[in-house]
Amino acid sequence: MAEEVGDEHVRELVRNLELEALLPEGGFFRRTHYSTNQVETPDGRGRALSAILYLMLSDNVSKLHRLKVDETWHFYNGSAVNIIELDHEVPGHARMTRLGSVESGCCPQHTVKAGTWFGAFPEGKFALVGCTCGPAFEFEHFEMANGKSLLETYPEAEKFIRQLSQV
Repeated sequence: MAEEVGDEHVRELVRNLELEALLPEGGFFRRTHYSTNQVETPDGRGRALSAILYLMLSDNVSKLHRLKVDETWHFYNGSAVNIIELDHEVPGHARMTRLGSVESGCCPQHTVKAGTWFGAFPEGKFALVGCTCGPAFEFEHFEMANGKSLLETYPEAEKFIRQLSQV
């Protein structure tokens, strides 16, 4: 289990998977697919699909952000990941999904709908996940959250907003 894995294992994952630091979100990533097929996107035409490997460590989080496209998270290795979504259809409501192995009672795959504020954090030392976006992730589809503004709309989620943003 992840709690038994030392820092050397994490360094091996970064090295073997050729991961790079992911800023401003935190953790390490590598784009593994960037489709050449074109589709209609929120901004016109763009690539059909993208995929990354994403390694989260216990001392970092995927900060609250939203995308203009759907993003599906896939669990691969390590501890479970808590994905926190601030539900724009039910103001004030926060939803948590535990992404992880089926054996540990978690969901191995989860999709965050376009336009949803969300962030994530691992329960243990590390978690290796994959993220697939369709249409493909483009940096102009990414918006980092303003934690103070979100506190006004989602007061019930204060704990998570403070944990996953700069408040």
